[in-house]
Amino acid sequence: MSSSSLSPLRSPLRRALVLAAGRGRPIADPNAANCLASVGGMPLIERTLRVLARAGVNRVGVTVGWQARSVQAAVQSFVARTPELGLDVSFFHNPDWEKPNGLSVLAARSFLTEPTLLMMADQIAAPHLIEEMVGGAAQGEIVLAIDREVSRVFDLDDATKVTLERKGGRLMVKDISKSLPAHDAVSAGLFVATPALIACLDELSEPSLTEAVALAASAGRVTAHDVEGALWQDVDSDDMRLHADWLLRVYGESLNQPAMKASGRTAASDTLALIAQLMAEKDTPRYTLLNPGPVMTSARVKAALVHPDLCHRDGDYSSVVKRLREKLRPVFRGSPRHEVILLTGSGTAAMELAISSTVPAGKKLLVVSNGAFGERMIEVGAVHGMSVEALRCPWGELPAAEEVEARLAADPDIAVVAMVHHETSVGVLNPVTAVGEACARHDRLFIVDMVSSLGAEDIDVVRDHIDIAYASANKCLHSVAGVAFACISPRVWPRIEQLPPRSFYLSLARYEHYLQQLNQTPFTPAVSAFLALEAAVDEFTERGGLEARRNAYRLRNLRVRQVLTQLGFHSFTNTGHESVSICTMRVPDFLRVDEVYDLLKERGFIAYKCKGSLAGSYMQVANMGELTDADLDGFLAAVTEIVKAARATPQGAPSPRRAALKLV
Repeated sequence: MSSSSLSPLRSPLRRALVLAAGRGRPIADPNAANCLASVGGMPLIERTLRVLARAGVNRVGVTVGWQARSVQAAVQSFVARTPELGLDVSFFHNPDWEKPNGLSVLAARSFLTEPTLLMMADQIAAPHLIEEMVGGAAQGEIVLAIDREVSRVFDLDDATKVTLERKGGRLMVKDISKSLPAHDAVSAGLFVATPALIACLDELSEPSLTEAVALAASAGRVTAHDVEGALWQDVDSDDMRLHADWLLRVYGESLNQPAMKASGRTAASDTLALIAQLMAEKDTPRYTLLNPGPVMTSARVKAALVHPDLCHRDGDYSSVVKRLREKLRPVFRGSPRHEVILLTGSGTAAMELAISSTVPAGKKLLVVSNGAFGERMIEVGAVHGMSVEALRCPWGELPAAEEVEARLAADPDIAVVAMVHHETSVGVLNPVTAVGEACARHDRLFIVDMVSSLGAEDIDVVRDHIDIAYASANKCLHSVAGVAFACISPRVWPRIEQLPPRSFYLSLARYEHYLQQLNQTPFTPAVSAFLALEAAVDEFTERGGLEARRNAYRLRNLRVRQVLTQLGFHSFTNTGHESVSICTMRVPDFLRVDEVYDLLKERGFIAYKCKGSLAGSYMQVANMGELTDADLDGFLAAVTEIVKAARATPQGAPSPRRAALKLV
C-alpha cells in the first residue's frame, strides 16, 4: 500500500469487475472489440485476467456489450487454456453499451454485493498497483487510484482530472471530471466499488461512472490511492496503444518504474536508449548540436515523431492544430484576441508570409537591419517588387528607435516596419519595445522576427505593440525543424482583407481562412513535426516556461563565455544587449575557424561558422536546445584541448589540427 493513501486498505478484495462493453475508438481491427487488441504481444483482456489472478483475485465479472459473443468466447477460451490460474468468470450483458459506462456497472449489480475492484478492459497497469488495490478497503469505502505525476500522462487532454483535499489525515477526492479547469491529479482508471457507488449511479439519469464518483466525492466518500510512480496506461486510441507497447518494451511485464528510478533509470533515459539503438542500426554518428538551430531535442519530442499515420484533413489532426494554437498564444504573451497561424516551413517561410501579405501596393516597407536576417527581410521585400526602405546599422550595433520614429514622421507612405528581435547572426537583441511604441504612435504595422528569441527572451506582443510576430519550432522551443508560426494582432486583419495575394502558398489571408473554418492548414502540413512541436511546448510549460528557460540559458551562456574568454576568444559585441542563447566569439589568431570546427566535430560537437563579414574570423556557440551540464563540460574540455595543442605547436611546425589530433 502506498504511503500517501491516508486510509489504509483493509479487508482484501475477493472480486473484480472488468468493463468490456463499449465500442470506443478502434485501436486495431475496427470490427473487433478493443479489449481483444494485442498490446505487448498479448490481448488486453488476457493480460488483465492474468494480473488479477496473480493478485489473488479469481472471481471475475466481465460486462460485455458490443461484440459480446466474440469477447465472451475469447475469455472462455483463455480460461480453458489456463486452468492453473483458477479463474471463475461470470458475464453480464449491457444492451445499452452505447450509453454512459455506468450502465455497464449497473448491469453487474448482482455481482457487486461486496467491495469489488473495478477496472476497464482497455487499459494496462503495473501488477503491483493491482495488488495494492485488491489488498482491501475499509468498510463501505470507495477508493480511486490517482496519479499526481501529471507531466508523464500520455494524453492529458483525454485524461480524467481529479482535485484532492485532506480530511482528518486522509487524502480524499474532492472532484473528478475530464473538464476540470484546475486539477491535482488524474484518474488511473482503477476503483474499489461498493454498494454506495451503485447507489450514486442509481441517482443519475445518464449514469456515468465518473459522475457517480464525483457525486460520492461531494459527500466525502471517496479515498484517493496515489499510484506513486506505478505505471498504467489507458488504451483507447491508436497512439495510446503504441505508447502502451512502448511501456511494456521498456519496463517489462512488471511495469516497475520505481525500481528503475532507484537504479537511476527513467522513462526519458530509456526512450533515448531505444532511439539510440535504432540510430545505431543506421550507423549514423551522434553529435551534440551547439549551432543556433536545429537544436537537440528531448526523448519526449523524439517519441512524438513516432505515431500512427494521420490524415491532415481529419478531425483528429484538426484537434492537434487547435491545441497548438491555444498553447502557443501564451508563449507569445498574446491576448485572447490574438490569432496564431501555423505553417509548414522554416522561419524564413513565416518571414515571407508576414512581409508579402501586409504591404499594400504603392506603399513602403521599412526594414531595420543590423545583421544577416535583417538583410534577408530586405531581400524578401525586393523579390516581391516592394518599395523597401532600409535603416541599416553596422552588424552588431543597436539601431536607434529615434531614427525609426523620424522616418515614420517624414514618410506617411511607410505602411509596415519590420525588424529582427534576436539578430542571430551577431547574437544581439534589438530594441523592439521602443520601435513598437514608435509604430503604435504613427499607426504603422510592426513585424518582428522572434525566430531565435521566442521562449528565451523577454518579449511581449501586447506590451511591445507587435502586430505580427513569427518564430519557428527548432530553436528555443526545442522541437524539430519544419514548422513555423505567427502570432497576429487583431489590427492586422482589416488592413489586409482587400490586399491581393502576392504568393499562392504564403498568403496570410488563406491560412487564416483555413484555420477559422477547419482548424487546418491550406496545404499538406508536416504532421509529425506538428506533433513534436506540441510535445515541446508542453515540456516548455511544464518546466516553468519562459522564466525557467531563460535562467537556464543565462547560466549556460555565462559559463561558455567565461571559459572561451579565458582561452583567448573575444566576444564580437559588448553592448549589454547580448542574447542568452548565443555566444559570437572571435577565434584566437593562432587558430583558424575551419580547423576549430573540424576538430570539434571529430570530438562529437557541432559549433557554427558565422555569416557575412564575420565569416573566417568568428564562430558561434549556441546553448539553446536539450543540453545537459555534461554536454557543456565535454564541449568546453574539447575546446580547451584544441587551444592548448595549438599554443604548444611551434611556428612552422605541423598545423594545430595535427598537433591536437596527437593528443586524442
